[in-house]
Amino acid sequence: MSFHFNPKIQRPMANTQNGNQSTETAVHQIERVNLFNFGYEKAGSVKGDPDIFSSYLNRIANGDLVEENYKGLTDDEKKERREQIKILEKKQEEIETANTKIETDIKEKDKKIDDLRQTLLKTKEVHNNDHEKLKQESFSPLKFSINLVLLVMLSGYLFFFYVSAAYKALYVDFEKIANNIAQGFGTGSIMPQPRELSDAMQYNFLLFLVPFVFYAFGWAFHVLLELKQSIKALYISLLIAVTFTVDLLLALIINSNTEMAKDLMGLSTTPWFSSPTFYIILFLGFLVYIIWSLLLDSLLREWDKLKITTNIRRIIRHLNKDIAKLRAKLVPVQEIKDKIMDYREDISTVMLGNLKKYIEQFSSGWFSYLSPDNMKPVKERCMNIKKDFEDKLGIKPGIVKVISKRG
Repeated sequence: MSFHFNPKIQRPMANTQNGNQSTETAVHQIERVNLFNFGYEKAGSVKGDPDIFSSYLNRIANGDLVEENYKGLTDDEKKERREQIKILEKKQEEIETANTKIETDIKEKDKKIDDLRQTLLKTKEVHNNDHEKLKQESFSPLKFSINLVLLVMLSGYLFFFYVSAAYKALYVDFEKIANNIAQGFGTGSIMPQPRELSDAMQYNFLLFLVPFVFYAFGWAFHVLLELKQSIKALYISLLIAVTFTVDLLLALIINSNTEMAKDLMGLSTTPWFSSPTFYIILFLGFLVYIIWSLLLDSLLREWDKLKITTNIRRIIRHLNKDIAKLRAKLVPVQEIKDKIMDYREDISTVMLGNLKKYIEQFSSGWFSYLSPDNMKPVKERCMNIKKDFEDKLGIKPGIVKVISKRG
């Protein structure tokens, strides 16, 4: 708490004598004296004049009248302190302006974090009250894990299956089929065999790209299921029809090649519509592909559920990091404020703690002179002036280091 007092200084003040009357006015200059003795002496020289007593109280408040041991600054030093205060005040203003902007950014980010946390909380409350919604919108680690395992296994199966199917459709080894028939192995397995993949690679390495065509069909199936348009059912139907047609053609070609080899060996042939092999080839590819597509869609949907809450938490973490960085940019100004206060005290002539003491010392000396009974009315007037003066400056017992100065 700082209290600044700048009473009107009475100047010049002179000491004159005219007959039995003496008048004295205070002069504006710093005097270092024993205040008790000085008060007694001056009261005697003016017969305790209350107006003169008031002027001396003003001099004490202005720092023109101090104790002998008082240590203050010179005028040049005070001027230098004032310049330093201006520089520090400007620096303080700049820092506070920058800090205000940073604190505004921090508040905005704090609000975003609160909003995101409220979103998470509301989502949990809704899910707790609606179990169907909980199943639809909450991430299930078990469901995700099962989908992932099955999808990986079926992806491997479809890769080998379509490499083998494409190889059997595009290349027929009649000699091998004949050997199998002669040894009683039939026309061979419809499932890919270990050497078959090596043979396919030697025949045409591009056969290894065929499975990715069906993977692309599966991905397109998922993309179409996510569409919001009502026409998506038509797109999905067309996609399934195209995939089925490709699988059908592969099965027809494989069956035709096998039956042709049997015919060349003089064996009886079976029309495709009556051949179990044809249907097995068709459905081992097409049905597994459909299941694979549904598993992929389910897996990605579970992943999206996880990302919703994960992204919110990730955003909260980033915002917290941003806030920490912003807080690190805040520059403390208390040190500057303390320095300004110290400089202000340096250029202060009297602190209120000293002021109270100085007034009491001077007044005690002044009132000592007015002790005789015939001086009682003057003493009472001076005591009232002292009381009014202390009330005006707010000088009360126990208050220390509140500045009252002419700085």
